[in-house]
Amino acid sequence: MKCWNPDRKLHKYLACCVILAVIMVLGSCGSQGKNQPDVRQGSGADAADTGQQPGAAERESYGSVLASYGISLPVSRPGIYVDVTGYVSGREKKVIFAGDRHGRTFDVVRSRDGEVVYTGLIPHGEVDQLSGEVLSVGDFSAFDEPGTYYVHTEIVGRSYSFVIAEDTYENLFLNMLKNISNTDMQESPEGVCDMSFGMHAAMYALQCNGALFEAAYQHLDQDEKDQQLVTQLLYMGKWLSSRQKSDGSMYGDLEATAAFCGIMAMSQDMFGRYEANVGKEYQQAAEAAWRWIEQQPCEDEREKAARFYAAAQLFKAEGGAGYRTIAEQFLREKAEDYSSEQFVFYGVLTYISAEKGTDRDLCTYIMRDMVDRVEAICEEAKQDNVFGTGTRTVEENMSNMLHLSFVNYMTPSKEYTVIVENTIQYMGGLNEGGVCYIGADGTQVQSFEWKGILLLGMSDLIGNINQLKK
Repeated sequence: MKCWNPDRKLHKYLACCVILAVIMVLGSCGSQGKNQPDVRQGSGADAADTGQQPGAAERESYGSVLASYGISLPVSRPGIYVDVTGYVSGREKKVIFAGDRHGRTFDVVRSRDGEVVYTGLIPHGEVDQLSGEVLSVGDFSAFDEPGTYYVHTEIVGRSYSFVIAEDTYENLFLNMLKNISNTDMQESPEGVCDMSFGMHAAMYALQCNGALFEAAYQHLDQDEKDQQLVTQLLYMGKWLSSRQKSDGSMYGDLEATAAFCGIMAMSQDMFGRYEANVGKEYQQAAEAAWRWIEQQPCEDEREKAARFYAAAQLFKAEGGAGYRTIAEQFLREKAEDYSSEQFVFYGVLTYISAEKGTDRDLCTYIMRDMVDRVEAICEEAKQDNVFGTGTRTVEENMSNMLHLSFVNYMTPSKEYTVIVENTIQYMGGLNEGGVCYIGADGTQVQSFEWKGILLLGMSDLIGNINQLKK
């Protein structure tokens, strides 16, 4: 896997800075986004044969869930890990074998008739330095025939089923979109932060890749129209604002109130231009939250970062010297590591994308730091010969994908696209535990922030793959 080298870094962050001047003007999710291919519905019977692989706490009852989809599973948990969400024709296809007793060859078997369609070699297992597990990586990239399959060895048995299709990623994206609202809205400070950051990532995906969302909407049935992302975001904003206390706070918690204040300001900026009443409601909620924040002591670094995020969002939505002063003072005192935590990173995205009034020299300085962060991600992934992600925790994978997707949108790169794709596959079951965090039907983990990041990563991935085909 190729990654950046020092001679290209200056070009990268300068290109990013140029694009920053116009990136967030894409306020609607309409034709201002990148040109994107049509997004199609699932692949009939083949698509129905895939399912979501269980986590550790779910495995005992998981068989009955998948049985409802008409899926037959092995008697015990397999030692063969595949991307349950499916593989794309013409792109790399890996299978991971756990342990050191799995034979020397594997078969790709067609589900509907049990016919062996491809036989591959299983390399000698080696210890993955990041996870400590003994893993072998098989490859069946040469096989591209659309359909539903599983991998089988005489010693280990069979894997879960998966689909191979040209539109696998488009189908997954559409199903993610349909299931974005399938989230337990937690009435807690943590729940407010999770939903606010998820809304931020999802709105950023809309702004960057609006044409892809429009294409996806064409495949929603009439009774699914309320599942459009804009509709869901408006509903979530209304749900959040209904929990605001009379004093303007969210549960009397500074971080939750700052996250809420920020997402209300962002929603005002994005949706208020089209619906004045909605914009006014969001503005009033954001300003009430800010008045409460101003009255609170702001002493530790986390509290300062939270206040910075709220101020940055209000500055972008409304302007104002006071908001700008708070944001820029925080950024200058921070001096480095602008990608280390949620409030800081999301606030930085907001500040540098403001249409006017920002300090361009400060933006350039910040971009250097962010480019260094993405370069480090690439270097770690380059050393990872097993999964190509460079990390073995889901949290770090999602954080890395957020950073990569942001830079990848501005300066599309094959290297970034590959790592984002590897991360999607990792989340889909191609990991050292064989745990699937994303079902082929679009259901996902309950963290709404992760759902927003997945939408951003998937939309960016699809766009860049099709650009690279040209």
